This record gives sequence, structure tokens and C-alpha cells, in this order.
Amino acid sequence: MKGLVASTLSLLTSRTDEEAMCRVKLHDDDHEFARLMRRWEGPIHRLCTRMTGDAHRGEDLKQDTFLRLFEKRKAYEPTGKFSTFLWRIALNLCYDELRRQERRREFLGGPKEQDSEGSETAADGPGPDARAAQL
Repeated sequence: MKGLVASTLSLLTSRTDEEAMCRVKLHDDDHEFARLMRRWEGPIHRLCTRMTGDAHRGEDLKQDTFLRLFEKRKAYEPTGKFSTFLWRIALNLCYDELRRQERRREFLGGPKEQDSEGSETAADGPGPDARAAQL
């Protein structure tokens, strides 16, 4: 019974995520930031892992999300939900990562596209790095 009273009292005195983020914004409250991280690290990790298809990259993006959250803390406006602010940061980082992966595939010679005649296009001469070295 004592544990039930303590947990109920804890719920009544705990801050909402929006209140906690306001304390982080105004007072650089590291305890509230840590609490927000503990609460949201699982959902953010799952989102980033689903978006990238890679659990290790999802972990990196989760850490980047909370780093970006702290960097952007002064821009936080409590007019909307904290979760929306946090999810938007995570999604933007995931989209950036997916664009980087696509550029890497293109640069490293991923699936080649065919031209209108159905044949693959490829340069017969030296690549740009070899041409630059000749200059």
C-alpha cells in the first residue's frame, strides 16, 4: 500500500514533458533533460531503426536526436506538444541519413540507370579524380 501511495504521489508531482522541456530551455536543467531522455530514448531508437533498417545506425541517430534537442532547446516553444518537436528532429535526421545513403550508393556505383535506348551509360575515359591529377 505504501508503494502505491508513493507512486501516485510521484505521478501527481511529476512534470509534463512540456514543463520539463521549458525547465531545460530556461534553466538548462540537466535532471529534467535526463528524465526526458530516459522516457523517449526507446521510442526514438525504434523510429530511427525502422527508418534506416539498421539498429546500429538507429542508435547513432537516437543519440544525434537528443544532442540536437539540447542544441535547439532555446528554440523550443511550448505551444505544441513536446513529442511533436522531438519526433520532428528525429525524422529530419533520419531523412538526412537516407539521403546520404542514396548519394553513397550513387557515388559508389550502385544500380546503374539505363538511357533511353536501353544501353547502360559509362565513361570510357579516366574518372574526374584522374583528370584533375593530370592538370
